[in-house]
Amino acid sequence: MARERKQEDGPTGHESADVQTESDTTPLSWIKAAYHVHTFAYRDPRSAFSSATGLPVLSPTAVLLGIASTLFNLGRADDAQSFLGQAYFCRVAIDPPDGVIFFRAFHQLRRYYSTTKGRTERAGFTNINQGTREYGLCDGLITLFVGVPNTLVDAVKISLRNRDHLGTHDSLCSLVEDVQICPEPKDVIYLAPEEWQAQVPTVAGLTILTLARFKSAPVRPVVGQHWWMSGGEDTELVPYLIKGRFVGTSRGKIYRKE
Repeated sequence: MARERKQEDGPTGHESADVQTESDTTPLSWIKAAYHVHTFAYRDPRSAFSSATGLPVLSPTAVLLGIASTLFNLGRADDAQSFLGQAYFCRVAIDPPDGVIFFRAFHQLRRYYSTTKGRTERAGFTNINQGTREYGLCDGLITLFVGVPNTLVDAVKISLRNRDHLGTHDSLCSLVEDVQICPEPKDVIYLAPEEWQAQVPTVAGLTILTLARFKSAPVRPVVGQHWWMSGGEDTELVPYLIKGRFVGTSRGKIYRKE
């Protein structure tokens, strides 16, 4: 699971694979956390919020920003900001559940009228729109593997112990056993494009999903020492390869890992 390499033109104008970014050479410790998921929803980054399409795994950005968010919620702002400053070093692998049955649910999107875009006689009243979201019923555990610089290990372990959701805030989960240091999960198929395009794994049943990841640069702080928590110029959408296939049904879709 080699981290993306920086490409530069050599004297002949051809790209060289010998130039490494700092994130290639930063030593990482891998942390494993397995979760039983009670309800699960994670939106395909390309789908609209009002008609969200579900995926069986999270994006790397969702995992890393979830770690930072939990640290902030625990009152560990210094740890959270230190983690965000080095998030582009970190690597993520996810072992999806054995299977997921997806179904669509209607939900109400509530927002209040305001006067920020002109006067309105309904300021302060609730405007309700209806949307849909795909939820999943999971068979088996979702296991996260996070590779982080050694200085961040303790903070990340605290965060992963206290995660109460994966994906959307109503995707409730429970930690199974304790988080633990582990070897790099080379047997988990959760591969960035520069990995699987170089050599596609010789296993049956593979799927390509569009996921979001950080670019190879620090996450930019904004005025007031706050952070961009999603989107923007710090992230990119790329095709990840995972193990498993989807099957369509008359009422939704089913994901099977095997």
